[in-house]
Amino acid sequence: MIISYFAWLKEKTGKSTETLNNHSINDISKLVEYLSKKYPKLKKYLQEKDLIRFAVNSEYVTKNKKLKNEDEIGIFPPVSGG
Repeated sequence: MIISYFAWLKEKTGKSTETLNNHSINDISKLVEYLSKKYPKLKKYLQEKDLIRFAVNSEYVTKNKKLKNEDEIGIFPPVSGG
């Protein structure tokens, strides 16, 4: 699966995209666990309810969304504007 990070999440991870080939990551909750361990600076943001939004194949999803290896996942921080 291809993970894309947006806004300040790019700075926290040091990358805008990465490819994961981990078959044990089969839903968004498992992805959150994995990324929280890989990027400790993101843990508090990823695990806070409804702070970070996830999109799978360009559609926003909940954390129980099942994942496939060919999915493209976007991870978005809160958006503010005026």
